[in-house]
Amino acid sequence: MRILIAEDELLERKAMVKFIAANFTDLEVVGEASNGRKAIELARHYKPDIIFMDIKMPGINGLEAIETIIHETASVKFILVSAYDSFAYAKKAMQFGIKEYILKPGKKVDIIQAIRRVQKEIIREREQLAEQSQTNQLVKEHLLTKLMKYPVDDATKRLQQQFFPQLKNGYFLVVQAVNEISYDQVKQIFTFHLPASFIMQQQGDWYYVCVFSSAKVDKAVILQTARMIQMTLGGNSFIGASYSYPVDDLPKAYHEAFSACFELEKGQNRHYGFFMSKRTYLSINQPVAKLLDLIERCNEQEALQFYRDYMGQFTANDRDEIYMKIKSMLTNRGLTAPEQSLSDLTTTKDWEKFITVCCLRMQEYHQSKQYMEKAKQFIKQHYRDTITLEETADQVNLSPNYFSNLFKQEEGATFIEYVTRVRLQKAKELLEENSYSLKEISALVGYNDPNYFSRVFKKHYSKSPKQFQQAIGSKT
Repeated sequence: MRILIAEDELLERKAMVKFIAANFTDLEVVGEASNGRKAIELARHYKPDIIFMDIKMPGINGLEAIETIIHETASVKFILVSAYDSFAYAKKAMQFGIKEYILKPGKKVDIIQAIRRVQKEIIREREQLAEQSQTNQLVKEHLLTKLMKYPVDDATKRLQQQFFPQLKNGYFLVVQAVNEISYDQVKQIFTFHLPASFIMQQQGDWYYVCVFSSAKVDKAVILQTARMIQMTLGGNSFIGASYSYPVDDLPKAYHEAFSACFELEKGQNRHYGFFMSKRTYLSINQPVAKLLDLIERCNEQEALQFYRDYMGQFTANDRDEIYMKIKSMLTNRGLTAPEQSLSDLTTTKDWEKFITVCCLRMQEYHQSKQYMEKAKQFIKQHYRDTITLEETADQVNLSPNYFSNLFKQEEGATFIEYVTRVRLQKAKELLEENSYSLKEISALVGYNDPNYFSRVFKKHYSKSPKQFQQAIGSKT
């Protein structure tokens, strides 16, 4: 902790500096002030944790200096020192919340005990602040999770008002930061480029950010913000952005940003932007297209409400079209469509159940894609190590059995097959580079036994590593 000595008597000031250095290894004297004005200046500059303040000093006295310093830095603690046993001074000091008062000449034990009591008070306050900060962060992350899903209920709105009063709009950024960069570094980048009012949550290499604003934000501003963050993150990072919406529609913003980031990562042509994919059903009438769009984006409550609002306008042909398009949407993504046939959907309640199930299936699809991308990034970063299915499943918070089945379903290969594929692809690149021995390449791609590496390589490419390298050499 940093301590400032304010004492007009030079010898007493130097004696106190020496006393502190001799008795406290956890205190640093950062400044010495010979009067109240100098104490104010040094307090502004050094931001000390503790100030030893003599009451009677020329010009601005100790109590006047304390009043100014507390107004500017409320957290600083004072220990008053005075040759006058004056109740008036003590009473005035108590008004400022000062509890420690030492009469000159102070006894060694009294000074040590006063400093230790102040230190304990500072530590206790810091712990309380850290605990409160951690609690607030957890509550904010809970708020972010609630804002990703419909409906945005009253409890969610109250939380939003608690942390972001007067802010009625917002947009989402979903970031895939594939570079090796820490959470704190990413937060610093976001803090630099974004307004102060935002919440961020991390899941592996994915970051979900909700940015609040008092009014609707122009899409050009959002796009420029995404561009600047992506340039700062660099590499193969991707940032999906949404348009600006009122708080009630922020779940829609989240799905827009998530879909955009997923699309960008798959396309590899752009690294930031809005969701651009063209729908296969844009040629059909607008209400039907809107309903399909809501289902594809997993907006369950909005899709149900939209169906209720427009069900009187949907013709029999429209319902046939909706049913077939939804089945196609699910089938094309490898999802199992609900068991109901079109003839089973005879009432509004039947259609609502059907729409709900479809939205849930689409939500599972988007979540599974997110899990797989996170798992694949983990594999790419750790393929040199002895990584296991259980370890990777833990990275995405899934049970090993469920993760194994999901991985096979999404990638068309088992976990081991995929890891082997990644390792062998890297081995081919190193062989083509021709800068390492076969033993070194074997170790670099995660195989401790060069002979086993050679057998695996030959099984997949019908050539041993040495034959593959010789073939490259003959071509050149």
